[in-house]
Amino acid sequence: MPLYLPILSLLLGAFLLAGVGLTGSQKRLSMTAWSWLAALFPFTAVLVLLGFTTAVLGTTNALQWQISWIPTLDWPFSLYFDNLTALFALIITGIGTLIIIYTGYYFKGDNTAWRFLSYILLFMAAMLGLVMAGDVVALFVFWELTSITSYLLVAYKYNYPEARAGAFKALFITGGGGIALLGGLLMVSAVAGGTTWDVILSSGDVLRANWLYPVMLGLVAFGAFTKSAQFPAHIWLPRAMTAPTPASAFLHSATMVKAGIYLLARVNPALGMTEMWFWLLTIVGATTMVTGAYLGLKQNDLKALLAYSTISQLGVLVMLIGQDTEIAFKAMVVGVLAHALFKSALFMVAGNVDHETGTRDLRRLGGIRQMMPYTFGVAALGALSLAGLPPMLGFLAKETLLATSLETTVHPSMPIWLAWVFPTAVVFTGAFKIVHAGLIVVDGFTGEQKDPSIKAHETPVFMWLVPGIPALLSLLLGLLPEPPPLATLLAGAAGAAYGDTVKVSMALWTGLNIPLLLSVIAISLGVTLFYFRQPVRDWLIDAGGFSFDKVHDDVLGGMDNAATWATRLQYGRLRTYLIIILLALLGLVTLFGGWVWPNLAAITWPDLSVDGEQQILRLLSMFMAAGAAVAAVFLQRDFYAILALGVSGLAVALVMILEPAPDIALVQIVVDILAVVILVLALTRLPRRQRRAAQSLNQVHGGPFGWGQLGTAVVSVGIGAVTSMMAFVALTTRSTRESLISPFYEESAKTLVGATDIVGSIIIDFRALDTLIEIAVFGLAGLGVYNLLRYATAKWGDDEAALAQADAPSQPQRSLSTRGIGGVNPSPLLQLAGYMLLPFSLILAATHVIYGHDQPGDGFTAGVIISLAIGFWYIVFGYEVSARRLSWLRPSVLIGSGLLLAMVTAVVAALWMGSFFGHVNFGTYLGLPLPQGFYFGTALLFEVAICLTVVGSVAHMLNTIGRPQDEKSAS
Repeated sequence: MPLYLPILSLLLGAFLLAGVGLTGSQKRLSMTAWSWLAALFPFTAVLVLLGFTTAVLGTTNALQWQISWIPTLDWPFSLYFDNLTALFALIITGIGTLIIIYTGYYFKGDNTAWRFLSYILLFMAAMLGLVMAGDVVALFVFWELTSITSYLLVAYKYNYPEARAGAFKALFITGGGGIALLGGLLMVSAVAGGTTWDVILSSGDVLRANWLYPVMLGLVAFGAFTKSAQFPAHIWLPRAMTAPTPASAFLHSATMVKAGIYLLARVNPALGMTEMWFWLLTIVGATTMVTGAYLGLKQNDLKALLAYSTISQLGVLVMLIGQDTEIAFKAMVVGVLAHALFKSALFMVAGNVDHETGTRDLRRLGGIRQMMPYTFGVAALGALSLAGLPPMLGFLAKETLLATSLETTVHPSMPIWLAWVFPTAVVFTGAFKIVHAGLIVVDGFTGEQKDPSIKAHETPVFMWLVPGIPALLSLLLGLLPEPPPLATLLAGAAGAAYGDTVKVSMALWTGLNIPLLLSVIAISLGVTLFYFRQPVRDWLIDAGGFSFDKVHDDVLGGMDNAATWATRLQYGRLRTYLIIILLALLGLVTLFGGWVWPNLAAITWPDLSVDGEQQILRLLSMFMAAGAAVAAVFLQRDFYAILALGVSGLAVALVMILEPAPDIALVQIVVDILAVVILVLALTRLPRRQRRAAQSLNQVHGGPFGWGQLGTAVVSVGIGAVTSMMAFVALTTRSTRESLISPFYEESAKTLVGATDIVGSIIIDFRALDTLIEIAVFGLAGLGVYNLLRYATAKWGDDEAALAQADAPSQPQRSLSTRGIGGVNPSPLLQLAGYMLLPFSLILAATHVIYGHDQPGDGFTAGVIISLAIGFWYIVFGYEVSARRLSWLRPSVLIGSGLLLAMVTAVVAALWMGSFFGHVNFGTYLGLPLPQGFYFGTALLFEVAICLTVVGSVAHMLNTIGRPQDEKSAS
C-alpha cells in the first residue's frame, strides 16, 4: 500500500466534515454521531499504519515513497517510515481517534462543531505528514501546516480576545522558529548533498566536520525548541490553553509539542554525538524541565497546571536526546509513550470537570469525588503515572530518566563541580510532579466541597471511558508481562534515534540500585512538599518573578515602533514610493553598472522595402503608446487621463501583435480594458472635491518633496533616459549565442504535453507552479481590495458622502451602486447589450479554456473576458440589479474553488504520473471522441481553475467599488 494512504484518509475526513458544514447538512445527525463517523478516518489510518509497522518491526529498514517535486534541484517529495516514525504515527492516530470520539460528547448539541472536527483532522494529517516526511522540504511544509492548523484550533473560540491572543502568540513563536528551521534544513541538505533522510542520516561525519555545523545546529535546534516549548520559548504553550479541551488534549500531549522532539530524535544520527549538541540540548532541556515543574506549583487552573507539567516533560525529552548513551534513548521513547498516555487522559479529565462544574479553578473545586466517581478513577490513574509512582508506566519513565542522569555525571566533558547538578534537578523535578499529581487528585476531587454552589454529576459514559483507555493502558503496561511487539517497536525507535542498537526492557523492578534510591528521595521530598503545599504555593505566588511574557510583549512593541518609523516614509502616497524606487535604480546604475553611452552606430534602420507597411505601423504604434502616456500625465480631467492610459496600453498590445506575440497581446488587451473599467468605477467613488484637492496639491507642491513641477519633470526625464539607455545597451550588446531554453520549449511542447501553443504550454505545464503562485497572488489581491475598502469605507464613508454632497448640494447624491450609468435607468438598447454580452463572453471564455493548449488564449484571458462582461453589467444595471440577477457570483467561493481545483489537479497528476503538476490526458486514456484541438486533461482543469480565481478576484474588486458601504456585497 502507498505510504500516503493514512494522510489521505485524514484529509478526506477533514474535507467531508467541511463539506457537511458548508452545505448545512450537519443537522441531519447529532454531533456525537458525526464524531463517531469522523473517528473512522483516523482509525483507518491506525490500521494501515499497523500494517506498515509490521513490515519494519525489529529491523533497521525503512519504507519509502516519493515523487518528483523540483527535478532541476533534485528535490523530491517523499515519505519515510521506520520504527521511529511508527511510534509517533501510532500515537498521533491512536490518541487522535479517542480525542475525536470525545469531541462529539464535549460539543454535544453544538451543530457548529463540525468546524472543530474538520480543523483537528487537518491538524492530524499535517502532524502525521510531519513524522512521515521523507525529505526536509516535505517536513517543512507539514511543519508549517501544523502551526497554521493549531492556530485555528487554539483560536477556535474567536469571539474571546484571550483565544485570539493565545493563538497569535503560538503562531508568532513557532512560526519564527519555522523560518530558522528552514534555513538550517537547507544548509544541512546542501552539505549532505541531498534532501532525503536516507542521504542526510548517512552523512553525519560530513555534517559534523563542516565549518557550518554550529550554524546548522543552532538553526535546527531553535526551530525544534520553539515548537516543543523549550525555555524561554515555553510561554506560548500555557497561553494556548484557551483552546477547547479536546484540542489541548491532542496538541499538547500527543502531537504538536512532540514535533520538535521528533525532529531532534530524527536528526541525532546526523547532527548529534558532539560536545556542542550535548551541552546545548542538556542545558536547554534541563532548564525547561525545572522551570516547567516549578511554575506548575503556582497554578490554580487545572489546564494551566497540566500545561506547565507538559513543558517540564518536554524538557526531559530534549535533555535525553542530547545524551550519547543507550539508556538515554530508551528513556526517551518510554517517556514519549508514557507522557502521551497519561497527559491525554488528564487533559480530558480536566475537560470533564470543566464541562460538569463550569470551572477548573482548584480554589473552588474539591469534594466532587462522589459526584464524578468514574472521572475520579481516571484522574487517579493518570495522576499516578504523572507522579512516576509504581506500578504505572510513568514509574518506568522516571526510573530510566534517573539512570540517565547518573550517566550524565561521568560524561567526558562534565566538570566535577557540575556533575551532580543534573541528577539533583531530576530529583527535584520528580518531587514537584508528585505535588502536581496531588493537586489534581486531592485538591481537585477529594476533601470538603470548597464552593457549595457547584453542582455536578458524572459525565456521559464515553466522556470518562475515552480518557480511561489511555489511563488504563498506563497501568497495564506497567503491570502485565512485557509485550514483545511493543518492546521491539520501542527498541527500534530508540535505535533509529540513537543510530545504533538499543535494548528496551519494560520491567518495572530492576533491583535495589541508585536510581531506585533517588526515586525514593524524590517521592519523600514530593510528599513533604505536598503536605506543606499551601504555604509553599502562597510563598511562590507572592514571590512573583520575571516573566518572559514581558519579553514577548516588548518584542511586539518594538515591531510596532519600527512600523511607526517606517510609516513616516511609507505614508501611503504612491508618487513618493515611485520616485524613491526610480531614484534607487538611478543610484544602483551609477554605483555598480556605470554609465555606458549608447553606440549610435549600432542602430540599424529597417528596410522599408521589406515589410514596409508593418515597419511603419510598428513605428506609429510606438509613437501612439508614448503620446498617449504623455497625454495621461498632462490631461486635467481624470476620466480623460484614464482613457489615455488605456490607449497607451492598447498601443503596446499592437506592438506585441506585430512582433508577433499573439498570446501576450491578447492578455495585454483584455487586462488593459479591464483596468480602464475598474479605474472608471473607482472614479465614481471619489468625490470631486477630493480629486480637485489632489490635483491642486500636485500643482502647488509638485509631489511629495515640494520640488515643484520642474523638479518632478527633471526626475521623470532622468529616469526615462536611464531606462532607455539600459534597454538600448541591453539590446545592442547582448550575446549572440543561441538560446537553450527556447528550442527546448519548441521541441517539447508538442511531444511532452501535446500543446501546439508554446506559450500556453509554458504557463500551464512547464511552469505550472509559477502560475499557481501568480493566481494565488491575484486572488489575494481581490481579497485585499475587499478588506481594505470595506473597512476604509466604514470609517470614512460618511465624510466622503458629505464632501460629495457639498459639491452639488442642490442635487441628490447619485451612485453607480443604485442604478446604472449616471444613476438613471439604462436604455433598452444598453440593457439588450448587457443581456447579450454576458452569455457571449461565457461562450468565448469557454473556447479560450478548451482550446488554450492549441491556440492563443488561456484561462486567465477567459477569466478577464467574463469579468469585463460582469463589469459592463455593473456599469449598465448597477450593483443591486447585478447582484440580484447574478446570484451565482460569489467571489470568495470562486477564488477558493479555483485554488482548490488547481491543487487537486496537481496532486492527481502527481499520483498518476509521479510528478507534481504533471501532464495527464484523460481523454486519451478514456478514448473520448473529442474535437481536434480539444484536450481533456490536467491542463484543461488548470485552465478552469485559473479562470475561476480570476473571475472571483475581479468580482471582489467590482463588488467593493460598486457598493463598498455594504459589507454583504462580497459575500
